[in-house]
Amino acid sequence: MATKLKVTLGSSWATSEHQIEIESSINGADAGETQCRLDSEPPIQANWVRVGPGRYSILLEDRSYEAHVTPAPGAESSREYSVRVGSKSYRVELDDPRAWKGRRRLAGSDGVRDVSAPMPGKVVKLLVGEGDEVEDGQGLLVIEAMKMQNELRSPRAGRVERIYPAEGAGVETGAPLVRLVSL
Repeated sequence: MATKLKVTLGSSWATSEHQIEIESSINGADAGETQCRLDSEPPIQANWVRVGPGRYSILLEDRSYEAHVTPAPGAESSREYSVRVGSKSYRVELDDPRAWKGRRRLAGSDGVRDVSAPMPGKVVKLLVGEGDEVEDGQGLLVIEAMKMQNELRSPRAGRVERIYPAEGAGVETGAPLVRLVSL
């Protein structure tokens, strides 16, 4: 199963956004082997091993890299890192769509908010309809993934403006499911 992450890279000269897709076959907590794809590039083979706290040796195809990863100075969330590879340093922010349930930072924000699929699966039941008002934490829909049903809940109070998939539809990680607007 692939994991898709949105990655924002920042350096002293530019900021760019990318999507990384990782096929995991982890060999242990401190090492792994995977296929990965950056944006729409062809997939490449990657091997990694943790060589010390925050230090990783990474083999991409036939090239070796050493990465030093630390929490970013002044980070607003635990998803922001400072990464040094060779003489280059980057500020990296990871956005994992599967982690939205644990993030309440946007719960009180105004405006429009799309709730996205945290994993690939099938929409087995819609719990709300377009135009319905919902409370923070109220169930929106049920997704079945890996023979388990998961109820996705509203990250904030609002009104359901749009429901993207129909019952029975398959969805990919990060696909928009429900659009909420502030009341």
